[in-house]
Amino acid sequence: MAAAIEQVPSSKEDAAIEHASVSQVEELSIDDLAKPEDIMIITTENPYGEINFIGTYCAIALSLMGAYGGWTMPATSLSYINADLGPTQDINWVALVWTLCTGIGFTLVGRLSDIFGRRYFFIASAVLATVGCIVASRAQSVNQLIGANVLIGLAAAAQSSFNYVVSELVPVRHRFYALFGVYLLGIPILAFGPIWSRLFIVHTAQSWRWDYYMMTILNFVNVLLWTIFYHPPDFEHLHRNRSKLQELKEIDYVGIFLFTAGMLLFIMGLSWGVVQYPWKSAHVLSTLVIGAVLVIAFVLYEIYMPLRRPIVPMHLFRNKDYSALIVVTTVGGMMYFSISAIYPQMVAVLFTNDIVYGGILSCTVTAGTIAGQLIGTATAVVGGRMKWKLVASCVAMTAFNGGVAGAGEDKAIATALSCLGACMVGILEGYACGLVTIVIDDQKELGAAGGIFGSVRTIGAVVSTAIFTSILNNKLSGHISGDVVPTIVQAGLPVSSVESFVGALTAGNAAAMSKIPGVTPSIIATAATALKDAYSKSFAMVFLASIAFGGCAIIAALFVPNVDDKMTHEVVRRLEASGLGKFGGKKEKNATSVTETKA
Repeated sequence: MAAAIEQVPSSKEDAAIEHASVSQVEELSIDDLAKPEDIMIITTENPYGEINFIGTYCAIALSLMGAYGGWTMPATSLSYINADLGPTQDINWVALVWTLCTGIGFTLVGRLSDIFGRRYFFIASAVLATVGCIVASRAQSVNQLIGANVLIGLAAAAQSSFNYVVSELVPVRHRFYALFGVYLLGIPILAFGPIWSRLFIVHTAQSWRWDYYMMTILNFVNVLLWTIFYHPPDFEHLHRNRSKLQELKEIDYVGIFLFTAGMLLFIMGLSWGVVQYPWKSAHVLSTLVIGAVLVIAFVLYEIYMPLRRPIVPMHLFRNKDYSALIVVTTVGGMMYFSISAIYPQMVAVLFTNDIVYGGILSCTVTAGTIAGQLIGTATAVVGGRMKWKLVASCVAMTAFNGGVAGAGEDKAIATALSCLGACMVGILEGYACGLVTIVIDDQKELGAAGGIFGSVRTIGAVVSTAIFTSILNNKLSGHISGDVVPTIVQAGLPVSSVESFVGALTAGNAAAMSKIPGVTPSIIATAATALKDAYSKSFAMVFLASIAFGGCAIIAALFVPNVDDKMTHEVVRRLEASGLGKFGGKKEKNATSVTETKA
């Protein structure tokens, strides 16, 4: 580790920093100065009055809205989209390709932008999202929509990387408050996206396409904001005695291939097992096994190969604080994505078939989560003891989500508990998103640490969705054969009509049910009541299963440190006074130190 080599004090505090570094500077030789180094300029100057920071901050908030709007709004309306463009079972790929591309992209964007600079990665993501949404808005088939979501998902990997992008621009002790502002600005989409989607379906001629029209407008504005205002340190300000060609030659191409192929196949196998093929099918088993082997090969390659720039710096996992946070946020992601997938089904089956009202009830999860994220980021620093706040949120998350199992068909209790459970997930996420940027030892690896954080969380979400959906389907199948069938036979349905009637019943096809021999209105009413009871019991098992995951989060949270001593006034990245910033920005004269490490 090379020492600080440049000091430009801007206050008495900075002068003290300068004095402390002089002896270290004198130890550097000519040879030391000629070695390739990674550079990080540290300052204690707040960026808040600079126009480039304000514009960038707006871009970060809009990016988060674009990422989640491109996912949650269409995802809650897939059945309506399928009815318009299909119907086809391939509709499941719309959500699947988004997850695949985002899960892989998190790590690649984070690590590569650490090396080459972030500016063009984020401008490109906004352009890609804009193009993807335009294509999706005019899609005439499900396959076209799937292709568009490949672009949208790749863009979302950068758009969702807001935690480290905003954190590196503000003082460490202000990082949670900066995240609070991003969540606050994102409320219209993050909290109420499902309602907008349902309103578009009911009240506009273009129906679900307005989801993508809205996101197209938002992403286009984002292109302008990133281009005009976002001027982070470029390659020359991140490295000394290195060229872009040298870095390109030394990229971990083998690691990228193993990581991408392994993640792609493994996530695909899990997702296929949930929605498209039986778990024992060749499609599922082959992709799962090959994907797992490639992921294992990737980990071994990254550990044992003498790589100068590994795509995943494995030393991050030797930091127990970082590893504990990875476990906590993975469980949080598992809870959120599973609840966000399961609860809308619960609403549709048990509570209402009204499109708009169903969207409002489904918003209890999204609104609860964003409320929790606001509470978490607002209270993280206040009073310190962040570790115990995190433990408390994990305990409450486990209790509330598990409690939904006892709600049965009581809409008010289920809605309240699911909202509170989602709120606790949000609080946990608010703490974790900020903490992960603080506990890592080398702040020059913020992108890598944040990217891995996002990728692992995505894998956890896919795994939990597979587990919870399998539990739901298996329990539902058992209750239909064990409870529903005897009930409808006892009500007078001929045994010969049971199979066709159950098929029409589970599909919700009232017209088909009425045409089956021996069916009467009273049998249909009895069957509907019995099916709701079967669903209620099946949903209960899903939420009971979530308690086990919550227990893992509680244990991991006990290993997360208090970081009160790390809450400094240091800013690790400054925006350059370029573009409009030339007329209001501050230059690097306010830097208090330049730290370097061997490249």
